Amino acid sequence: MSETPQHRCRVAIYARMSTDKQSADSPADQIARCREFAEGRGWQVVKSLVVTDAGVSGASRHNRPQLLDLVERIDEWDVLLCFDSSRLARNGEDLGWLRNRLRLHKRQAIEVSTGLDLDNVGAKVMGVFNEEYLAKLKADVHRGMRGRVERGFAPGGLPYGYLTVPTGQGSRIEVVPQQAEVVRRMFGLYASGAGLRTIAHELNGENIASPRGRGWAPSAVREILRNSLYRGEYVWNRSEWIKDHETGRRKRLARPKSEWIRQHDERWRIVSDSQWNHVRTIFKNRERGYTRGADGRIQAKTARTGKSRHLFSGLLECGECAGSFFAVNGRNEYGCGWHRDRGESVCTNAMRVSRVALEDRILGAVRERILVPENVLYVVESALERVRKQLTAYDPERDRRRLAQLEVQIERAVDLAIETGGLAAAKRKLEALEAERVEVESRLAAQPRVPDLASLRPMVEAKVAELRTTLLGTPIQARRGFGALLGDRRMVVYADAERGFRVEGLFRLSLENENARRLQTSGRLDKVVAGEGFEPPTSGL
Repeated sequence: MSETPQHRCRVAIYARMSTDKQSADSPADQIARCREFAEGRGWQVVKSLVVTDAGVSGASRHNRPQLLDLVERIDEWDVLLCFDSSRLARNGEDLGWLRNRLRLHKRQAIEVSTGLDLDNVGAKVMGVFNEEYLAKLKADVHRGMRGRVERGFAPGGLPYGYLTVPTGQGSRIEVVPQQAEVVRRMFGLYASGAGLRTIAHELNGENIASPRGRGWAPSAVREILRNSLYRGEYVWNRSEWIKDHETGRRKRLARPKSEWIRQHDERWRIVSDSQWNHVRTIFKNRERGYTRGADGRIQAKTARTGKSRHLFSGLLECGECAGSFFAVNGRNEYGCGWHRDRGESVCTNAMRVSRVALEDRILGAVRERILVPENVLYVVESALERVRKQLTAYDPERDRRRLAQLEVQIERAVDLAIETGGLAAAKRKLEALEAERVEVESRLAAQPRVPDLASLRPMVEAKVAELRTTLLGTPIQARRGFGALLGDRRMVVYADAERGFRVEGLFRLSLENENARRLQTSGRLDKVVAGEGFEPPTSGL
């Protein structure tokens, strides 16, 4: 990369450590090698652009915030260094995405272990090898786990009631006597007519520790009553987990029964076959009133088939225990799911909130306090300021210097072609230089200009009206809108002595500049609390 005294190459460094058996200081080692590479060339490493994604896989770029942030700040650096290209990505699609970003902004990415540019054909070949490595690793792990199961050993984690004992050949499955008694008690209670919720309440009331330490839930009791390991039969390979490349989340896919591996050992048995069969019969009788999807899982009661979900279903949590706060009591009220399903020993919040009152309060705050042009214009103003800061990284003088260099190079190429007669080679060289000159001239001609806020007001008001229509429209539309605003967060419902309840977490508002209402943003709508006024001084809806 050519440099001038006025412009020293700015370097960003990216390191990543996955969840394999790499040493804990692996990212530090990667960064050290990258620094040595940059120093050897006289390049400037920008301290704020040396980042690490630790404990994450290279299978998808979407779960690596530090890498995505570097790409978003691409105008702040000239070269991105990594120890090898597998640190950036093990997926061909992600490498292609990164190469496209680099070409668009005239940037480079170099793996210091080979010195190759990411666009080099050798680096592209290594990218294919990296992707194949993941596929081979998955196949090797699956083969190894299958071998353990076929030899009667545990391939991984075990359910409640068991532990693993390491041996020279694998981990032996053994019963935990105290937990086995709890399992037998669950089977006995269910066989005598107790429901899943009743069993969970009883266990929590006696402070019997659950596997995750957050109290017994009806769903956990159900899974125990369905697990055939308690009758001595271990079934493996019933499902496959595939990571969604776009979200980074894993999705479960059922395997055909012909691929299941079954192993039986009486030493694993906790309940008798008669107990197991009796419980299975009760399950089947109770499930007759439910419909099932294509995967065989229960979807909903037949009487409710076709009804839409509640407006804020899945978007609320209890302020006391952080459990789900959802529609209860015939769906006319909202309440804490953990209090209902796990009992007072886990959550004492017995509050019931009228569905109409809660929805009216949230929607009213959205309509009257949040989705008003003045507040949204502040968000736009903050975004414009961020764009202005990014544009300051653009140096038109650098492009002007490059344009002058291109003029000289074009003249030399023409002279060389005349002297040597190498017209074909000169033609290719001239085409490349001319293309770059057009690109540089286009950048200089299109000096980016940040629009002023007043010119954007009509568009902002139109977008506000559109968003109001979405959030205050049909339940399906509103759910999508609120889900987009909340992201992975949820609104939190608290008991309130004066107002009965309050809701926090949709947005956060504060007072600045002599009590002027301002939205606090960090690149996107963060969190807002709306009520009698903005937070502070009010605490919520």
